[in-house]
Amino acid sequence: MGDGKDVAKRSLLGTGGVPLGRDMKIILLTLVLANIGTSIDQRFAPLYITDLGASPTEIGLVFTIVGLFVTVLSPIGGWAVDRYRRVTLYALGPMIGTVGALLILLGPTWGWVVPGYVISSLPGILVGPALFGLVSDLGPEETRGSRFALQAVAGGICGAIGPILGGYVYQYLGYRAFLVGQAGMLLLAGLIRTKVRDPREARRRETGYHPPSLILGLRQAIRQMAASPQFRAFFVMVLLFQFAASAVGSLTSVFMREVVGVNEAQMGILFTLAGVAGIVGVLAGGVASDKMGKRPVFAMAIFGFSLGMACLIAARSMAALTLVFIFQGLATNLASPVFQSYFAEVTDTESRGTSFSVFNSLLTLMFLPAPLVGGLIWDNVGPIALIWFSVILSAAGGVVALAWLKEKRRSHGPSGVGAKA
Repeated sequence: MGDGKDVAKRSLLGTGGVPLGRDMKIILLTLVLANIGTSIDQRFAPLYITDLGASPTEIGLVFTIVGLFVTVLSPIGGWAVDRYRRVTLYALGPMIGTVGALLILLGPTWGWVVPGYVISSLPGILVGPALFGLVSDLGPEETRGSRFALQAVAGGICGAIGPILGGYVYQYLGYRAFLVGQAGMLLLAGLIRTKVRDPREARRRETGYHPPSLILGLRQAIRQMAASPQFRAFFVMVLLFQFAASAVGSLTSVFMREVVGVNEAQMGILFTLAGVAGIVGVLAGGVASDKMGKRPVFAMAIFGFSLGMACLIAARSMAALTLVFIFQGLATNLASPVFQSYFAEVTDTESRGTSFSVFNSLLTLMFLPAPLVGGLIWDNVGPIALIWFSVILSAAGGVVALAWLKEKRRSHGPSGVGAKA
């Protein structure tokens, strides 16, 4: 076998290396199918909730409630992925999302859509750790970063197609028309995902492995992460960045309409351009992490987000906004495959779901107030102050990446949290 860097690059470009494989192709196909609608909802849900009578603070309250629900149930979802068949839960997630989309569709006022958004958050609780574990295991370790980059590309395709489609659907057909289509796509994605084959099942049959109970599994994951200085630094870095992005993210479309002065169709074009740039970003991030290491890629992504948000304050013409969104999409998405590849390297296949979900749940708990904080800053200080708050806080995360995140390049020794930490 050749050098690992060459294998990763060849597999990314599709010119050689390890074949993509039937199961990975199914995963990529259903990721696009299930998440085109999700990318629309992420961008335009705040506008829909606004049209139902909610203020910026109330929008923040909605997403804070959803975040609390996710925080409480995520560790249980991750443990379930380790305990039961990953493919079953991976397929079940979008089917549950179908129910959530229909509940949102039926909500007459903003308060009534909260249960729908809570139900819609359930797929992420199950699909996130299941997808993480499947992509980690469906191929050799040398091309793991490439597989996560391709997974991120599938998400980038959704980011490219979804917003421009959503903008026109919102403006000319109405958001409820989108919700009907979203329900159908989620249901179809869930049915196709039942065809994925999980290599972990064969290993478990051969070894007779029995996963731990819920309490023991959660306790082990927390102890392993708490004992690692690198996990602690990584946690702080991601927390600062996520808090900044979450505080401004739920109000970005409102900022674009009320402050910048663009309509929903123009927003769709800008978000689509950012999504296309994001596809390039995730591919570049996967290759760059293999050649340069993960720490500089994290720093470039976080500082890129800060710079992009700062430029948004001054941008008013469509030409300027186009440059800002392309840069933002390219820079921010550099870190997408690197995060998951890093996490896979320091966990083992039997506990990845639990560790991944516990980490994300602890992280979510810490930035849970971010949307509400963003709404309060908007209402009481102003929208420009919210943008500067996001710029400064995310830049602090970049400083943590450069100053404290120490990376050990992967060797071919034992894997797992204990081995790496």
